[in-house]
Amino acid sequence: MITNKLKKKIPLYFLLAMIFFPIMGYAKTEIGHNQNHDIAPIHLVEATVLFDEIYDINISEGHFRVSAELMMTWDGNTDQFLSEFGDAIIHGKKLELFLEKTWHPEFIISNAENPRTSHYKTLDVINGKFELFERFEADLSVDAIMPRYPFGELDLYMEMAAFSGNQHLMRWKPVNLFIGHDDAHHVVVKGNWEVQKTTLEETTRSSLNHGGKERFSYLISHVKVTHNAVTALQKILLPLSSIILLSLAVNHLVSATSLSNTLNRELSGDYGINVAVQITLFLVIPALKFSLASEMPSTHYLNFTDAAFILTTVIVALNLILGITSLNRAVNGRIEQSLKIEGYSKIVSPSITVIGFVLVLYLTAVNGGH
Repeated sequence: MITNKLKKKIPLYFLLAMIFFPIMGYAKTEIGHNQNHDIAPIHLVEATVLFDEIYDINISEGHFRVSAELMMTWDGNTDQFLSEFGDAIIHGKKLELFLEKTWHPEFIISNAENPRTSHYKTLDVINGKFELFERFEADLSVDAIMPRYPFGELDLYMEMAAFSGNQHLMRWKPVNLFIGHDDAHHVVVKGNWEVQKTTLEETTRSSLNHGGKERFSYLISHVKVTHNAVTALQKILLPLSSIILLSLAVNHLVSATSLSNTLNRELSGDYGINVAVQITLFLVIPALKFSLASEMPSTHYLNFTDAAFILTTVIVALNLILGITSLNRAVNGRIEQSLKIEGYSKIVSPSITVIGFVLVLYLTAVNGGH
């Protein structure tokens, strides 16, 4: 009897176990991550980042270049430095020899395409703390995610990963992020971009070292930029809207037939103008896209500019097909059919243009979640 009851309850126990243990595992993971932020490292390195130049922003290939400065400050035994150099600032060979026998923060730029090029480093002691300064250049990769290109923000981020110790030994402490020196009057972000927001944050990430159990500190700078509104207008919106409006205007105003008298219509002497204009506009579209290819992001989703090019191509292609069909009927003496097709196109083409534009806005808004 007891055995039968137990057998009936076994599936229930099994189901409870399947639910309970994953919850426990998830809770442990979350607690572990929270505890990582409370760890007091041996060396807490205060970091200030300054970008002297941000240039060669290429969103089609997903990379950009920076010239930057980094100031790292940390507590340590400064007696040896003060006894050897006093209040002097050391660099070059003296700096290299001193750093070989003293702990100091070391890092790589994890999203760099190549190792950074260091121009110079200096070290001194200020208020009982070491100050290590470095000026460097780096080629960085970037996630060129701009669903509403040429509108929207592009995040130009730089990830500096500490490798001179795990999070127990070293942690970054973000202090400040600057875009250029106050007394240097030059444009820091090159090209048709404007800085909207900057942030500097620290996080920890796991590494393959020690079986993947160790976590290391990352200093991540974010420089969010947007395209200049005038540039977006003159390079993309104005040309595409002009092509659509010209195609619709020619389709509406130019007919394959003309009045021979007050009652009858016949094949117009300018019957080929509509088709010729539509063909020209159709060939202009890929030429325009090719000229902008280096400035457009390569994405796996549909962005605003891609959708606008598709809409323009569809409208011009539709007007071209209707124009050729109407011309064919007129040339073969079917004047009434030609007139019906032209009247149909004057309603359908503008309607599809409006519907298509609304669809473009909707699709790019949906992709805005990327």
